[in-house]
Amino acid sequence: MNKVRLIIKAITSLILFCYPLVIYLSLKYQVINFAVLGIAALLVLRLITLPNLISNIGWLTKVTTCLGLLLALISWIFNKFQFLLYYPVATNVLFLIFFGYSLYQPQNIIEKFARLKDDNLPVSAINYTRKITICWCLFFILNGSIALATCLINDMYWWTMYNGLISYILIGILMGVEWIVRQKVKH
Repeated sequence: MNKVRLIIKAITSLILFCYPLVIYLSLKYQVINFAVLGIAALLVLRLITLPNLISNIGWLTKVTTCLGLLLALISWIFNKFQFLLYYPVATNVLFLIFFGYSLYQPQNIIEKFARLKDDNLPVSAINYTRKITICWCLFFILNGSIALATCLINDMYWWTMYNGLISYILIGILMGVEWIVRQKVKH
């Protein structure tokens, strides 16, 4: 069962990563209803195979999966593919809420990740993780706003380009810059 679960997780992760491209191609080749049902089925499988975690990340994964499933079902029921376009927007909103909420907890989410590597963080490192969490919150606001703009202009090319490529590049750049800054802060 673990191999099956791992395969399903890998397939659903790939599909979700390629979500904008799947939507774009299914519209281009007029198989959107098939794609919506396929996405919904994969999301149900993902939900079933997700570990029963109570952790924050487990919760966030389940909520984003349920949200994708809800948008797919609404799109299919009302025969309006536009609902599918809002998944990147909703995901950014959920991540903003998750990261923002963690700022009001004893440990923010980045601090929790840092403590997985080193449980004895100095105060300067804790302050740094707080700044990075704020930085990610600002990123989710910007990224979500641009994703929303791509939905509202109703141009599938730009929606796909931003949500399926540019936003991933921006995430990679932010992660890379943060890693470089973290190395300098450590020394």
